Amino acid sequence: MSLGLVHKRELQKKRTKRFWSLTKFILASSICSGIGYYSYEVGISIAHEEVLIWKSRYEVQVAESDKLKIELGNERATIDQISKQLPNQESRDLLNLVTQRVNEGVDISHMKTILNGISKDTKCFIKIDAKRFSILTPISTESLSTASFYQGLITLSGRGSPTLNENGDPEDWFDSAKKITVSFVMPGGNKQDITGILPLFHSVVSGRSEYRFSITNGRTSYVNASVQQCGL
Repeated sequence: MSLGLVHKRELQKKRTKRFWSLTKFILASSICSGIGYYSYEVGISIAHEEVLIWKSRYEVQVAESDKLKIELGNERATIDQISKQLPNQESRDLLNLVTQRVNEGVDISHMKTILNGISKDTKCFIKIDAKRFSILTPISTESLSTASFYQGLITLSGRGSPTLNENGDPEDWFDSAKKITVSFVMPGGNKQDITGILPLFHSVVSGRSEYRFSITNGRTSYVNASVQQCGL
């Protein structure tokens, strides 16, 4: 074999090797470019979806905010309307008292019954019945203390917090400076509770009569209960 032929074959091998190297480079570049483009498209798609999600959340928040503004505006308008309809401060105070009693859990139907029964011609008996009973505490030695009115028609009992002495120890009697709860029990087990700091006032409607109670502080561990009967 001549040297010229050998040299020619070597050149052919080098060209072939360069060709495949270039082909591999182009192929690898194409693959990388394809992967990069795909990743870019995926990234754009994800970003677009996130934008849509945040846009949707923003629109929901805006809608809720607008709804709250409308509701608040309606409430303010209602309050203004009620204020205009109330002729004087006494009427506004009465509305505030009714709202306070509702927030405290007083039955609305019970208040309606009392208000419906009240008239300018309401007549009350002159006689006022008065009794006393103990306000029990968790450490009271008594298990029960009640006061009944009108032959057992309405029975009162109460509970409160014990008084603390100078050492911080509880005494056997209730603390009149703290809230107490007085229960009004009618035949059949119907019960009405009121809670607050003395003095307390409460009305019980039974039949065609309203019984107006006043609960005031009495001797140690006792409260005084007085009641006046009025016709409806």
